[in-house]
Amino acid sequence: MNDEERNVLTIVTLSRIVEATLWYCLPARDANGFSKSERDNRGSALKALTGEGSPFDMNCRNNGKAGADLYEDMGYFIEDVYGDPGRIVSVDIQGKVNVEPSLIVELFTTIVKLRAYLEAFVNSGMKFLQDKNKLEPEFADLIKNDNLYYHSFGGKISCILISHKFIELNDAANVYSQAYSKNHGGINPHTDPEFNVRDDPSFRMIENEFHTLNQDMVTVLNSYNDNEDFKYAREQVYSDCEIFSGKKKTTDVNAFFKFFDGYFDNILSTVQGPLNQQFTKVGNELNEFQKAENERLSKENAQKAATEATSPSSEKKGD
Repeated sequence: MNDEERNVLTIVTLSRIVEATLWYCLPARDANGFSKSERDNRGSALKALTGEGSPFDMNCRNNGKAGADLYEDMGYFIEDVYGDPGRIVSVDIQGKVNVEPSLIVELFTTIVKLRAYLEAFVNSGMKFLQDKNKLEPEFADLIKNDNLYYHSFGGKISCILISHKFIELNDAANVYSQAYSKNHGGINPHTDPEFNVRDDPSFRMIENEFHTLNQDMVTVLNSYNDNEDFKYAREQVYSDCEIFSGKKKTTDVNAFFKFFDGYFDNILSTVQGPLNQQFTKVGNELNEFQKAENERLSKENAQKAATEATSPSSEKKGD
């Protein structure tokens, strides 16, 4: 671990916390809901990692308007998800963590946007380390696995959210069609040239969210190309997306979406364990590095104080 790698690692740590927030886009895995202590710890870490003088702060300051916008977006993200109370994720008086269902699409879009910016920072830092011959193989492998995990996880989440939104869109269309038929003497809406499902505000809203999620998916999947298994899974996802345009048909939607939502599962199950071990090891190395750095600074300050205490006064004595 060297000083330059330490700076990059702080951005990687920030990226992983943003990445972990993706879990709020899905129902809680634990029957008791999301962990309040986990949310508290993430929030505290995010505030520390984005504070004044942090590598994130300095990178934002050195990148003009784009950096300023990112700093502002990150601030809103921390406030909305980890604030008290958070607009998107909050904690009630019983200590239960709640996610606002109507804002999940916004949350996912924000995470995708932030992670893309942070990944650009990390890639820039990695290039600097490589150019200066300061990039250690273990550190490079950590970044490689983290990128694979995020894009696979983000890809899986986007598939799940799009699946749910497509079903929601069809349900809204059916509800509007039934209401239209009832209000027009029982006519079959699809035989009526005046019928347009997009006249329904609810349908239009869900359709807009569907298109937003689709764009998010493209952003997540198209911005990574360093793994053949990932590229194969991406091809399968894009092929199956033809069901949304009607080019593909299925007799069992639930079975179809089970496959659609699971293309990245093998990658995730393979890389998650080793990645966590790598990150723990590098984290321990960072702690040791920081400890040694603090001891070095402490000795330097002590030596400086001793030198100043024993040196002759620079003040002139009176006659």
